[in-house]
Amino acid sequence: MNSSLGNWFETQRTKNLTTWKWAFIVFLVVLVVLNVFIHPHHPEYVYDKYTGFWALFALVVSVGMVFMMKVIVQPFLVGPEEDDGN
Repeated sequence: MNSSLGNWFETQRTKNLTTWKWAFIVFLVVLVVLNVFIHPHHPEYVYDKYTGFWALFALVVSVGMVFMMKVIVQPFLVGPEEDDGN
């Protein structure tokens, strides 16, 4: 059962990759558009009342985290390559 489910997921990931990407993008756009019509009654933060704030915030934070991991943290985790003399 597990291998057949894994095979199905692998097939979906490789065969329908562009379809899944577009479906995900459309879903995210729908969420931002819904934010135009659905507002919080009492915004908890100052910028919480603006449409799409949390989407933009998530984008900025995720790009910042990737930059931090790639540029700052990765050199500490990956040591210098060792030469075995061959």
